[in-house]
Amino acid sequence: MTVEHFALLPDTKLIEACLGGNSHAWEALLVRYQRLIYSIPLRYGLSEHDANDIFQNVSILILENLPSLRDPERLGPWLVITTRRECWRMFRKRPKISSAPESTSLDEQIPSKAHVENDFLALERQSIVRAAVELLGEPCRQLITLLFYAEPRPAYASIARKFSLPEGSIGPTRARCLEKLMSILEKMGLSET
Repeated sequence: MTVEHFALLPDTKLIEACLGGNSHAWEALLVRYQRLIYSIPLRYGLSEHDANDIFQNVSILILENLPSLRDPERLGPWLVITTRRECWRMFRKRPKISSAPESTSLDEQIPSKAHVENDFLALERQSIVRAAVELLGEPCRQLITLLFYAEPRPAYASIARKFSLPEGSIGPTRARCLEKLMSILEKMGLSET
């Protein structure tokens, strides 16, 4: 099985494959949660270098702690909490003149359970949408990927050349592709809200 196959599995099945020692499953798991893990230190004002270090630390913690995770469906919230703890470890190691958050109270900086849940739900929705995009046929998959995931986002003229289409047809093609994507998302149980 390929990394792409594992990327479509729900967390419970993916974790099961990771615990079975499948390297593709481990790669898919890290790719799935990479954006979430990186976003947290960046949100706290840490540098990309610091975010890389934190990602590496959290990856090791996943490897060490995944077998003892009581509820595989809680992996996302566990990662949020673990990543935030790693951020705080980094802040504590820094000299007092560091660019730590302005608030001096640790209680003010630790997010509430509701905030952690909201972060996880947003990540879960993003993961479902990415999986749905992968289920689109061509050229829709490539078009949606270019329009919504490419950095920097290409201009319509560039996309039109890539697909050998008139520039004016990109918008209507995008609309049809989004309709197909919405249909897939509805089948996956994700509503518009």
